[in-house]
Amino acid sequence: MHVPEGSLDTSSQSKPYGLGNYVALSVYWFAFSVLWGGFLSVVLPALNKPLATPIFGEDHVETARGILSGLGLIIAMFVQPFSGAISDRSTHRWGRRRPFIVVGTLGGICALGLVGIAGNWWILLAGYLMLQFADNVAQGAYQGLMPDVVPDDKRGRASAALSISQLTGTLLGAVLPGILQGMLGEITGSQVTLVVVALDFILMTTITAIFVKEKPYVSKEKISPWQAGLSMFRGVSHYPDFILLMASRFLFLTAPASVSLFVKPFLENTGFIEPTLVNGKVEINAGATTSLTLGLVIIMAVLAAYPSAALSERLGRKKVIYIAIGFGIVGGLLLLVPYFVMSGAVTDVKNLAEAAKQARLNEIRPMANGLVIAFGAFIGASWGTFMAVDWAFATDLIPLSEAGRFMGLSNLATAGCQAVAAFIGGFVVDSALGYSGLFVLIAIYYLISAVILTRVRETRGRAAHALSQAELAG
Repeated sequence: MHVPEGSLDTSSQSKPYGLGNYVALSVYWFAFSVLWGGFLSVVLPALNKPLATPIFGEDHVETARGILSGLGLIIAMFVQPFSGAISDRSTHRWGRRRPFIVVGTLGGICALGLVGIAGNWWILLAGYLMLQFADNVAQGAYQGLMPDVVPDDKRGRASAALSISQLTGTLLGAVLPGILQGMLGEITGSQVTLVVVALDFILMTTITAIFVKEKPYVSKEKISPWQAGLSMFRGVSHYPDFILLMASRFLFLTAPASVSLFVKPFLENTGFIEPTLVNGKVEINAGATTSLTLGLVIIMAVLAAYPSAALSERLGRKKVIYIAIGFGIVGGLLLLVPYFVMSGAVTDVKNLAEAAKQARLNEIRPMANGLVIAFGAFIGASWGTFMAVDWAFATDLIPLSEAGRFMGLSNLATAGCQAVAAFIGGFVVDSALGYSGLFVLIAIYYLISAVILTRVRETRGRAAHALSQAELAG
């Protein structure tokens, strides 16, 4: 394999790569997933609501959350590829990636502390933006670490290991906040969750930094790391299949992002949760139910991951993603069923006294919540199937010598989908379309993703060919 402009050897097919290597590499992805598994869907809504209400009003709390999330995720879209591109040219004695991982993790832990103690919405926003910045400094370098150390013939297995690590971390991240909120209250439970997340990052960062071995990179080119960061988009047009794959990935991931971001307000605002009296005040808190729902959805994703990775080695990456898209479209449209069931029930009991109303709704709620979980399982199976082949497919299409930059650019799809899901979803939910519009929109995201994917050529081994100087200039 030809590796230009540096002494880093990325060809490692002949080197042994066992279970310990997969574990050491993937545990850091687990830490990321624990953080984001419940932060946007459970922790952030709990912290945002009391701080946003005095500024935006009770009727526009979700719009406020969409603005907060969207701004942070827009930062993530550009910080990650910038960090990845700089790490591609880093000659630090610890290696190209690990210094960025450690520094980014430390910054992220400080940001979690600021988010936890925020006394007003503006401090919450500042802490969240800081978290996104630091998190993506680390993640940009980390995504370059994976192609650096995983042998080419182990990409399928590595993709499965990473997806399982991500999904199990997401499961813990989704379940833990709801449990702690149920035990300690929404605010205190969210703050304790952030402490647990910080401790998890410390442990997993230590494992990855110690046991994933890197050799210092000796650059033979004139471009500096800073210049590389500013040139992060150069030459990407020479990889059209990668661009198309990222566009398809963006739309695909926007669908489950929309589900995870809005499942809690959906359950709270449409009658699925019985009101309770807390300290003399009526509250509707779907934190525990949301965690249970997301947890079961993610279990489906975990169960689908490894078989899907194995299937992709036989059928190819694209066919497996088409299967994932089919599951997603069915799940998105079927979620309309429990919504209409619950909406109809709420309308039917509108004129009853409060006690009679809740008694009648309590007869409907178990079935309606069961349908949400059952149909959400289709979204979970879709997500797990996609994640099992996503990393391997992207790595098939990029130059490995610039893996940090290209995999960082892939975050334009990952973080971008969160931003779009937050912005568009917030406005759709607050409009006359409501949640029925959101579920139809989810199916549309999947459908357009499939159309774009038809244009991607599935060609393996092209990652061995790095960009020439002319391509880098263009």
